Amino acid sequence: MSTALKFATPLIVAMALVGCNKKTETTTTTTASAPATTVTASANGATATATVSTTTTSTTAVDPNMTPEDHKKARERIMKDWKKTNQTIGAMVKDPSKFDAAQVKAAAEKLNQNPWVHYPETAKGGEAKDEIWSDAAGFQQQIDKFKTAASALNAAAATATSVDGIKTQFGDLGASCKSCHDKYKED
Repeated sequence: MSTALKFATPLIVAMALVGCNKKTETTTTTTASAPATTVTASANGATATATVSTTTTSTTAVDPNMTPEDHKKARERIMKDWKKTNQTIGAMVKDPSKFDAAQVKAAAEKLNQNPWVHYPETAKGGEAKDEIWSDAAGFQQQIDKFKTAASALNAAAATATSVDGIKTQFGDLGASCKSCHDKYKED
């Protein structure tokens, strides 16, 4: 398979879905170190899957036809997923006897979603304060802080055998969330 085709296949799948007049919120290329990679794109319940031979990194593309309301709903959906993740892991931190390594790992992986692409200037409002757009550099610092904390939690969750293996990273993640919400989220 040619290199151009390897990299174009996920785009072709996404374009096919968009071409069917179905809105595509995101198209994600899931990668692995193995030679074959599964690429999945979904739109309003329709899912297309293709197998590609590549080892690229994960990318996310946003449908340029998303309305400001679509962006607000998408970022709020992701944040609600993150809240559930925090509740799942938080319950285990509070009661270490409930620790489940597989559940922690799966929950931490949900933090890899990218709500940041759903903050175009045209999508102001919702629970987002205007400071997100007027203080873009500060908001980017918060995003970077979160990504660092989420990566650390994911790394710890991959090998944790008890709450002690994730407790510090989970605390750092919570501090990151609070710091951003204090400055950029409406009450």
